[in-house]
Amino acid sequence: MAPLQVPPGNGTASLQAVPSGTTLRTYLAFVKPHIDLTFVLVALTGSMLAAARSGSAPLWRFVGAAVAVGLLSAGAECWTNLLDRDMDAAMARTRRRALPSRQITVRSAVSLGALLTGTGLVIAAALGPLPLLFLGFALLDNVVVYSALTKRATPWSIVLGSVVGPLTLWAGYAAVSVPVSAPALLLGAMVAAWVPVHIWAIATLYRDDYARAGVPMAPVVWGRGALALGTSISALSMGAMATGGTVLIGGPGAAWAAAAVALLSAAVLALSAMLPWHPRLAARLVRLATGYLVVVLLVAIGLAA
Repeated sequence: MAPLQVPPGNGTASLQAVPSGTTLRTYLAFVKPHIDLTFVLVALTGSMLAAARSGSAPLWRFVGAAVAVGLLSAGAECWTNLLDRDMDAAMARTRRRALPSRQITVRSAVSLGALLTGTGLVIAAALGPLPLLFLGFALLDNVVVYSALTKRATPWSIVLGSVVGPLTLWAGYAAVSVPVSAPALLLGAMVAAWVPVHIWAIATLYRDDYARAGVPMAPVVWGRGALALGTSISALSMGAMATGGTVLIGGPGAAWAAAAVALLSAAVLALSAMLPWHPRLAARLVRLATGYLVVVLLVAIGLAA
């Protein structure tokens, strides 16, 4: 990847008025809806598992959990984009994002983040103290622990930031029923193990970008052996918990579903182990890992329905 020039101010946009070209589509892209929808699916998986256990649940609790998670995920993206704007300006993959390209001002990003975060927390509070606690900690882990404190300091940042996944699933569960069941605990932990596999594959794909920006992602600072060990442990843990959680949900077809999840897990493990020596596999692993998470969550929802 060719070197690029960092915009004036090292990517820190001034508080000027919103550029005339800014549109609703710009703001939508800014909050990364594909990530928000993934977290909504994670939360709804928890809610469905809770409903299967409790027998019934008001529809508003499902809707409330989904809306709260969607808003908080979008709000977190505002804050992390603000924290990462100088880094984004230094990376070819991200330099055209709204803040480094000055399509959105810092003031607008702060206002949007405050609105989304505040509204999401209010809805989470209406669902009960436990969903609020889970989602509040998920927000802090994403914005403070991962983005503000560790992303530029240690390759373990993504492991520390992976707590967002299980907290989101457990919040969706707690919005409908408590205590959180064993299948939900396992599937939440599966999401946490999935995060490093997915992010380290992305970091391998854009290794030069991360190195140029000075971000110590594992593929940048670890040797091949250490990276293979890390991705393999994450993938193996992910597969074991996904398969175990599927078995514990039970119901007709659970054995076949668990076998399919185990086979898909083995494919992710194989690519993860080979990744450090064959970086060209990174794009394939990103797609496979993304599909894997969606499939496992939909399988869990199907078994719980």
